[in-house]
Amino acid sequence: MPVEGERLKAVWPRELPEPVFLEETDSTNRVAKELARDGVPHGTAVIAARQTAGRGRRGRSFFSPEGGIYLSVILRLPLTPGQRGLITPMAAVAVCESIETLCGVTCGVKWVNDVLLGGKKLCGILAEGAGEAVILGAGINYRRPEEGFPPELRDIACALYPPEGGRVSEERLTAGIVSALVRESEKLPDPAFLERYRAKSVLLSEEITVYPTGGEPYAAKAVRIDGAGRLVVRKEDGSLAALDSGEVSVRKTEEEPT
Repeated sequence: MPVEGERLKAVWPRELPEPVFLEETDSTNRVAKELARDGVPHGTAVIAARQTAGRGRRGRSFFSPEGGIYLSVILRLPLTPGQRGLITPMAAVAVCESIETLCGVTCGVKWVNDVLLGGKKLCGILAEGAGEAVILGAGINYRRPEEGFPPELRDIACALYPPEGGRVSEERLTAGIVSALVRESEKLPDPAFLERYRAKSVLLSEEITVYPTGGEPYAAKAVRIDGAGRLVVRKEDGSLAALDSGEVSVRKTEEEPT
């Protein structure tokens, strides 16, 4: 069964605003943007059982079948534009640790916004501005689709559980993730979480290909995550670059960014 509204309310943390639950929507981020402009409080979550037009980074579509967890959280934080760059890596840590704690698995993080399980993508994260608020969206592959993932995703995507689900319900996992996202967001701009982010990184010391926004791909080595959450890479000419946008892939295992 997909996420169900009454079961979700039964496990929802009392300290959080009541969630907005939708059986189906085009995009939880779009709905959350509208609610943010209407003034709903910090920490309000929009959760859907199904998405028909989920979006990822750089305008890509996000595969959103029934059996996933699709949520967006409205954050109202006293951050400068420069500090907002910490939100996505913070979210990756919060989601990763929530899944590990509740489901008993070990996850990794691929800069900047993917949570991996067994080297495959389990969750994607997208942060977008909405006036003074930030909309933080996440899509988690909870159950593998009955028919499996589409051919183009089978080698790069995974799910927590088989089609029949697992020991931790969608509702409990959703509530745990939203609670962690709100709690960790309220610690910003303190960058202390970056130590946990670095420990979860699957990129550090790897040979990678960088796909810069609006530029040509180039080879580099991932060196470190800096205090602003940027990926510092060493190019083939020995120079360093701190990436705050774009995408990367590990050269020995990937040919295209995921």
